[in-house]
Amino acid sequence: MWENVKELMLGACDLHIHSGPDAAPRQQSIIEVARDAAEAGMRALCIKDHNTATADRAALVREVLGDNVLVIGSIVLNYALGGWNVEAVEKALNMGARIVFMPSVDACLTIERVHVTGSTPWLLPFVKLQEPRKGLTVLNRWPDGDRIIPDVEEILRLIAEKDAILDTCHLGALECHHLIRAAHQAKVERIIVTHPNCSVNPMTIEEQQAFAKGGAYLSYAFLPCMPLFDRQHPAEIVGMMQAVGPERCLLFSDFGQVFNPPPVEGYKMFLANLLGAGMNPKDLKMAASENPGRLLGLN
Repeated sequence: MWENVKELMLGACDLHIHSGPDAAPRQQSIIEVARDAAEAGMRALCIKDHNTATADRAALVREVLGDNVLVIGSIVLNYALGGWNVEAVEKALNMGARIVFMPSVDACLTIERVHVTGSTPWLLPFVKLQEPRKGLTVLNRWPDGDRIIPDVEEILRLIAEKDAILDTCHLGALECHHLIRAAHQAKVERIIVTHPNCSVNPMTIEEQQAFAKGGAYLSYAFLPCMPLFDRQHPAEIVGMMQAVGPERCLLFSDFGQVFNPPPVEGYKMFLANLLGAGMNPKDLKMAASENPGRLLGLN
């Protein structure tokens, strides 16, 4: 199996990692993660930070380490960056950020899942707001809005202009439905729906299939499988990926926490677990390498 994993790591991309420096403790610095990724033969990484934009960090890593692995920056639209801050998005994209993440720890749904329903207790230390209606939603009202707010429409326009990637992050299925429709209208070509296998924003198979049919990639995280998180069995992810179709799937670790394996080692473990749960190696190669390469315009 590990020979298969070694082969699958060649050209693999992890477009959702957490690394130092960060406001939260992290397992490794981004330079350490990038060195591990280059040694494993990976092709690309994206730095996600809940509180700051990371295009500058990514540029410095590329200057230090060269082209052995592509490190790209992003921006996450939490309150630390002003929430629906159109100016912050424009500046991040001008600095080279490739992915615009919708809110994470300040999303209305995240606040609800952590402080109201208690469905995602492991995020408790990171989610300060306790009233969902004080959080961020792409909709005109929470939880049953029926249209996208103007600032989000402007952000979508900027993403389209730069041919960047829209990532739905912690949004729920209803929000994703309206956001993706508005993204298509704005001519956004590259869309990721993030961790529908996670307790913070779980989605049904039918919802996942609908987003895939609408042109989005479904990105599955290994983090929910960890003992201190959702304890999800990898076979559940295999079932989701097979139902959606590997041609619309991505993989990412979501690692960087001090009590989990380092991100690159975690990615290897993810591949091994999916293989052990019955996933076809060719389908995994598609999700790990071919699809993200196409999304980044590298293929």
